[in-house]
Amino acid sequence: MSPVVRRVAFALVFLVSCASVPAAEVDLSCMSHTVLGKMPLTDRYKEYDIVLTNRCPGPVYWTMCIERLDPLSHQILEVHTPSGAVEAERKSRVNLQMKTGPDSMSFQKRYQEFYLNIGYAIQPPAKTSCAARQCESEISDLRSQIDANRAVWQKAEANLSKQLASECPESGWGKTEEVESCEAAIREALGPNIEKLAETDAQLREQLYNSGQGGCQLYGGDLFEIRRR
Repeated sequence: MSPVVRRVAFALVFLVSCASVPAAEVDLSCMSHTVLGKMPLTDRYKEYDIVLTNRCPGPVYWTMCIERLDPLSHQILEVHTPSGAVEAERKSRVNLQMKTGPDSMSFQKRYQEFYLNIGYAIQPPAKTSCAARQCESEISDLRSQIDANRAVWQKAEANLSKQLASECPESGWGKTEEVESCEAAIREALGPNIEKLAETDAQLREQLYNSGQGGCQLYGGDLFEIRRR
């Protein structure tokens, strides 16, 4: 083998060997984020701030996948993919406005839910993935339990209102002692079951919002209104 051929062969072997050595992963645990919910300013929206904090020694590029869900059907409504960079020891902020659910949620109206996934890089572009469909498939049983319990709860509340109206009618002078006594008796009879349904809803929702990991953490869904008599 000629010297030139040997040098070419050595170069090829060297390049293949270098390509087979994986690049060291950059530790970006110095990046963190928080999701802050604000008090609703209107009946239509609730705002959330996603705050990125850079405690790394240099600038970091970031990108997000934010997926809004319908609070009734849990279907994906919109996908947002903001991106940017944040300098060392600085913060970046992304503001979201989550709408209230449809009028068909009059019994228990909630704001939209959303999934958030964030990717970081020290050189652009940063990359991330959207995971709502996979995440929702993992909690489909829990969703079904919540929806079924809410339907029974709503029916129980409607039955309470119906009995109060039919069995304890108010006179033109307002509530009398007789009416108040009547209402108290009905509430005492039906109240424990309604309270149990409300507690079940709270327990299931606690699982829903606290069981997600990584990109499957679910945010939003705050209660807007419960209409009761």
